Amino acid sequence: MKRPRPGMRRVTRPAPPLVRAATSAAFAGLFLCVGAACTNRPPGPYHAAISPGPTAESAVPSADVGRVLFLRDCAWCHGASIEGTPRGPDLRSDTKGPADVDFVLRTRRMPLRRPDDPMRRGSATTKYSDADRRAIVAYLATLGQQGPPIPKVAKPPGLAHGAELYLANCAACHSATGIGGTLSAAQKDPGAASGPPETFAPPVTSSNGIEVAEAIRVGPGTMPVFGPETLSDDDVGAIAAYVEYLGHPADPGGLAAGHIGPVSEGAVGWIIGLGMLLAVCRWIGTRTGEEPAGEAPAADAPAGAEVDA
Repeated sequence: MKRPRPGMRRVTRPAPPLVRAATSAAFAGLFLCVGAACTNRPPGPYHAAISPGPTAESAVPSADVGRVLFLRDCAWCHGASIEGTPRGPDLRSDTKGPADVDFVLRTRRMPLRRPDDPMRRGSATTKYSDADRRAIVAYLATLGQQGPPIPKVAKPPGLAHGAELYLANCAACHSATGIGGTLSAAQKDPGAASGPPETFAPPVTSSNGIEVAEAIRVGPGTMPVFGPETLSDDDVGAIAAYVEYLGHPADPGGLAAGHIGPVSEGAVGWIIGLGMLLAVCRWIGTRTGEEPAGEAPAADAPAGAEVDA
C-alpha cells in the first residue's frame, strides 16, 4: 500500500453525480415514509378507528381488556354503563345481550365511524381479534344485559329440514338463494338512533352458522325476532346449516348464472337463445329466397311482344 510522502496532502475525489442523486433520493424516500406513518390516520369523532394492539392488551390485566376496549370504542355512543345516548341505543333492553353484541362485532357492523352511518356488514372501523371480541361480550354481560346468550349451533346430518324452514321463514326477504332482496323503507324501531331506514335485506351467503343463529334470535335491523317458542334450537341449527350450504352450493344443473333463479335463466333464454335463433333465420332467408338489395325483378313480358336484345 502506498503511503503519502511527508508534505503531500491527500485529495478526496467527489462522489459521482449518480451516486449523489441516489443517496439524496434514498434520504427523501425515508423522510416521506416516516411522515406518512405519522400522519396516515383516518379522521373520526372518536378513537374507534385505532385498532386494538398488543400494547393496549398488555398494559391492563386480562380481566379488564373488555372494559377498556368498550370505553374506548363504544361508550361514546352507548354510554359508559350501556344506558344509551342520543347517538346509540340502550344495550340492556329487549334482545340486547351477548348474542347481539357478538353478532355486530363478529360481522364488523360495529363500531361505526359516525352514529348516522348505515350499519352494514364489514362497515366497522375496527376489526377485533377473537379474544378481544369475547372480552367485550363478557364485560357487557356483567352490566345487566337481559338478551339471549350466544347460541350453540350443532349441524344436523341432512339439509332438507333446514331448506324447508328457510324457504318458509327467510326466503321472502333474503330470496331462495340467499342473495338478499328489497324492503320497504321502514325501521323496526323509529325511536332508535340507528342510521337511515333499511331498504334491503342483506345477502346471507357469506354468513357462518353462528352468525345466522344469532341473527335469528336477536333480529338485527328490520329482521323479526324468532324466539325459542317459534323456532327451537334444532330448527335454528338446521337453518344455519342450510345457509352455510347456500354459500357454496353444489350446482348439479351446470352454470349457476348468479344464483338469481328465473331472472338470469330467462335472460339467457330470451337474449342469447332467441337472438341466435333470429340470426339463423335471417341467414337462411338471405341464402335461399331474398334478392340482393338494389335490384328489382324483371317484369314478365306479355305474350307475342318483342323483346329488344
